Amino acid sequence: MEENKMNKKKLLVAALALSTVGVLSTIDTAGVLPFSTQTVQADDGDSFKKLEMLIKVDVVNEDRLNLKISKNPLFGGKPTTNFGDIITLIVSADSNNTVLSSADLVGNESANGLEISSAIFASVADGDYYIAFKNSANNSIFALSQNAFTVKNGKFVKKGGNSTNQATSSTSTTSGNNGWSGSSYYQNGTKVTSKWIFDKNYNSHFYLDASGNYVQNAWVGNYYLKSGGYMAKSEWIYDSNYKSYYYLTSEGSYARNAWAGSYYLKSDGKMAKGEWVYDKNYGAYYYLTSEGSYARNKWVGDYYLKSDGKMAVNERTPDGYQVDGSGKWVK
Repeated sequence: MEENKMNKKKLLVAALALSTVGVLSTIDTAGVLPFSTQTVQADDGDSFKKLEMLIKVDVVNEDRLNLKISKNPLFGGKPTTNFGDIITLIVSADSNNTVLSSADLVGNESANGLEISSAIFASVADGDYYIAFKNSANNSIFALSQNAFTVKNGKFVKKGGNSTNQATSSTSTTSGNNGWSGSSYYQNGTKVTSKWIFDKNYNSHFYLDASGNYVQNAWVGNYYLKSGGYMAKSEWIYDSNYKSYYYLTSEGSYARNAWAGSYYLKSDGKMAKGEWVYDKNYGAYYYLTSEGSYARNKWVGDYYLKSDGKMAVNERTPDGYQVDGSGKWVK
């Protein structure tokens, strides 16, 4: 029992140390899913900003995951000082259900992050999963992986490696088989170039560039390919080149002139921050704060934002002031 407590403390210390010291590389994708203690869903922007930490998962090999933990740049709350015991959740990317909850899923701290063994996944069904950390003190999630990882036959699948559902050599693929060989994909023995493919084993679209390598951490048209080449869907990503958050819809293209939870995506797909927008569907102006969510129940200059975020027009505000037809306070 005492050893388990020490292990759980070790995980917390590792997470906090890694996020504070800054030994981790910058995370470009930010697909964050809101959740309850039992389920994860993918389209509520409010929960995105409530995460204190974000996790990037890298498959090192079939037996080892590497977790890189960083602070969430959108987190606006007061940092938690009492995490209680840390509970690790394994969440299915397909069903959004928690398939494993453990107080003992710990890893070894290293300079590169936190490493987790595949041993605990022996009983987990094949599929794609996310990792989350839950604070047992208040039953809330404080960290979530931004990208999914794949489990097959109790092992982690590394794209470009010698996993069981990928081609292991160019010889096997050029004989007429379909599948991956390194970062390239073959169909009927021919390397695919400048083309989209859908891999049912990974349940994802990939784009192969002119050289035949899968594109990652980059845009192809209106679609974003994450680390490992997976096409982002129903999730947020942060593009460090454009210095903006984007929301990728359920079919994969970036949202524009639309809401994702409390956040607004402009015509170029960038998340609005510190600015006014007019939504013709609602016939109202909204103000997006510096962290991106719409302002409510407050004044911005001479204009008042109501509880639903709409700017007050031709009415008296809850604090007794009159605004005219343009929304401006009548002094």
